[in-house]
Amino acid sequence: MDYALCPTLGKLEGMLRAAIIYDIACQFNVHFGARVSRSNYLKFSNTIQIIWGIGLFHIHGHQDVCLSRYSPDLIPGIGKVDGEVLETLWSQLNEICGSTRSMTAAHRQEVLNDHMLDSNRKKMLNIGEVE
Repeated sequence: MDYALCPTLGKLEGMLRAAIIYDIACQFNVHFGARVSRSNYLKFSNTIQIIWGIGLFHIHGHQDVCLSRYSPDLIPGIGKVDGEVLETLWSQLNEICGSTRSMTAAHRQEVLNDHMLDSNRKKMLNIGEVE
């Protein structure tokens, strides 16, 4: 996760804050700064404030203290977000899972990727529309 997160944070140059919502943020963030500072390969701007959160789907499986500290509903300025992107795709991907069972790994990956890209495209086209 460190090797995915640091380059992403590096692209947010000039931003003051970034919200990172991760299923185990309560444990992951404990030594994140130390891991980054010890590594020759991990770096990002130290001017950005990282706000850690746990998605609403997972937060209720944590200790009570995690709810008050990491729930997106209780983090000022984060807006109304559930923090669960992949979980929202499961129902759509479940519809095609039967047809991907007999595919090669490469073909399966391509089909799943196409469906996820289509989902993202539909979201982009519907931004701003009221349901």
